[in-house]
Amino acid sequence: MVQRKKTLTKRERKAQDPGAHQHEHRHIHCIACGRHLDPEEFDASPATAFVITCQHGSQFPACAACEVEARARVAEHDRTGQPPQMANAWH
Repeated sequence: MVQRKKTLTKRERKAQDPGAHQHEHRHIHCIACGRHLDPEEFDASPATAFVITCQHGSQFPACAACEVEARARVAEHDRTGQPPQMANAWH
């Protein structure tokens, strides 16, 4: 019986491709509204974005305008143990 030659996985092929687009930054979206958040927004004064940590230690980003809704989603996640309801991401 003839064995097939091992092929690379998609991830391995992408890692070997020097022209592939590499993300150097984290892609962050608000849990409540889905708006793209830049890392600078967390350090701004006053901050326009922040991170909510649940009882289990997971962290969820949110924009300042959605603080009430984001905290409610994380509280529901803490009560039920189910993944939080995440808004669809948009830019």
